[in-house]
Amino acid sequence: MHRAARKMSIGHAILWFGAAYGVAIAGYLGLNAAAGRMLGPDSFGAFVAVLTFTAVAGQIGLLGVHRAGLREASRLQQEDVDQLAELRRGVRAVALVSLPIAALFAGVVTWFLARDWAHTQRTVLAVSAAALVVLSGLQKLWANFLRGFGQVRFASMLEGRSGGALVALSQAVLVGLVWWLFPSWGLPGALVAVVVGYAIPVGLASRAVSRYWDHTPAGSRTFRDLREISAKHWKFASVQVAALLNSSVEIWIAGLVLVPTATSMFGAAQRLSMLVVLPMTAMQVVFSPLVSRLAVADDRAGLERLLRTGATIATAVTAVVALPLLVAPGPILRLVFGPGFGDAVVPLLLLTAAFLVNASTGLAGLTLSMAHREGVAATVQWTALAPRVVVGTVVASAFGLNALAVSAALMSTLMFVSMWYRARAVVGVNTAVTTHVDLSLVRLPAGGSG
Repeated sequence: MHRAARKMSIGHAILWFGAAYGVAIAGYLGLNAAAGRMLGPDSFGAFVAVLTFTAVAGQIGLLGVHRAGLREASRLQQEDVDQLAELRRGVRAVALVSLPIAALFAGVVTWFLARDWAHTQRTVLAVSAAALVVLSGLQKLWANFLRGFGQVRFASMLEGRSGGALVALSQAVLVGLVWWLFPSWGLPGALVAVVVGYAIPVGLASRAVSRYWDHTPAGSRTFRDLREISAKHWKFASVQVAALLNSSVEIWIAGLVLVPTATSMFGAAQRLSMLVVLPMTAMQVVFSPLVSRLAVADDRAGLERLLRTGATIATAVTAVVALPLLVAPGPILRLVFGPGFGDAVVPLLLLTAAFLVNASTGLAGLTLSMAHREGVAATVQWTALAPRVVVGTVVASAFGLNALAVSAALMSTLMFVSMWYRARAVVGVNTAVTTHVDLSLVRLPAGGSG
């Protein structure tokens, strides 16, 4: 795409993303702090459950187009009109058909589950859930395409916790205002604020992406395009949905078999432990276009040096981020969520430890996806999901909150190690940490197509 977009190096892209992600984390913490204090231990778990449920529904509605789009856009030239038109048609089909269908499904499920609420509140919850599916899906779509097209700075502002810096800050401010001015609105009010927080950033990103393919034909065979992209990218969709389910399913198990306060404890621990994923997320986001190009060029030696250097840097930074959570989990929980969340200490410690293992095994899942082996990644994810659900449900029912956290941490660890093993066996590269860090790699271009 634009030649200027390719001049940013890996190192500068990491720094830029790190700064943007830091703002996103501030917004993420502000959002959870406001929601935790507004809803309290009785309802915060339901808030987390709705957000995770709508995120999964949005991933299903995307049909893998966002990740496939990043991979393909990072290899395109501006003059590749036919390929740009194909990408545009896929996005159009998702935005007009599959995302709205997923949103309708989420709204209906939420309406059914909220049967104990008053009619107006029940309606607000259902409509908010549907809107979250569409907006969270579009946010992922535009962020991936912008990075694929080489717009690293803008993409960085749309990636990370709660939809990136722009979205997270908007949501934190709006939920804070609802807590301050209308605390009686409760869960419906908090979700409406989250929805509104998505709207403006998603609209701006949509306009930025459209500039790249306005000169291409949009097409009018939407349902045919939908069938084609479903057949082409179903493996991408599968691995993305399975990954989200693996990171979300325990909060649903808690909601089904534990009391509401225990669900809120697990939700708080889960939300806070996700801060530890920051370094790995930065590496995954920044490295994606370059990993795609090295994979298609079959440069295994260069790819392995890049991946292992990234894993080592990410692990070192992850350890620094995790240290406060491991040393002082109780005070941090009180600082973020307020009083009443002390029982989340043990789950927080266990989930944080599992994410340290994730960092040490590196970007195995990304490597498989960018090397057109996303089916392998999906198999690992789905294979891990079944025992995760069964074991988690059994131990939570029998032994409670901490047992569910043990199950979640153990299953996550096994999944991370399995993904590393499969990437090494299938792609032929080791993605794990190394003592031979090649810092010269940070000077490589980070942009996408050019």
